[in-house]
Amino acid sequence: MQRRVGTMAATEKSVKKYVVRLSVEEREQLQTLIRKGKSSAKRLLKARILLKADVSERGEGWSDSKIIEALETSESMVYRARKQLVEEGFERC
Repeated sequence: MQRRVGTMAATEKSVKKYVVRLSVEEREQLQTLIRKGKSSAKRLLKARILLKADVSERGEGWSDSKIIEALETSESMVYRARKQLVEEGFERC
């Protein structure tokens, strides 16, 4: 199944600049981080955001508005999490 990447749902404002594509290993690391629950609240929130935003085969590919509502966070937090992953790499998240 071919996915169209880079555009947002009809309810979203604009085209996503920072598209999240996680490898299987990166997804596992984030899921382990969440399961352990020993990191800061901010780091756990970023992990949840990235897992929901992931458009890879195993990802959920949620829209930003759906992530914001489900995780009770802000638009800027979702934007910053995406941007940091794309610009600085997985290790910095």
